[in-house]
Amino acid sequence: MPRSTKKILVIDDSPVILVYLTGIIQELESVGPVFKAGSYEAAMEIILKEHPQIVLLDIHLPGKNGIQLLRFIKETDAGIIVMMVTNKVTDNYKTLCKKIGADYFFDKSADFEKIPAIIAAHLY
Repeated sequence: MPRSTKKILVIDDSPVILVYLTGIIQELESVGPVFKAGSYEAAMEIILKEHPQIVLLDIHLPGKNGIQLLRFIKETDAGIIVMMVTNKVTDNYKTLCKKIGADYFFDKSADFEKIPAIIAAHLY
């Protein structure tokens, strides 16, 4: 079965994390455009204009936080796959994000290597 390209949005306030995640995602076969945003406002613009199918989202963002953005994304289009990628790895955050609709929850300090395979699985 041929893979379809998907638009992917990476949202993080760290330029280093944005570059790293964008780099590992762009190495995947059949990835469409990979957009980057460093704030809630920049992410909103891209979401409304580009309609990404996969979003990697940090909780800590300048302005409004990633949990508020997760809520907006899932209320706007519940079909968008949202992967929380954060250092705020507590049971409370995991539970809240899952309740709002996060599809995955990754620890920045331990789970980066899992992200490409999960994205690749959604490219079919």
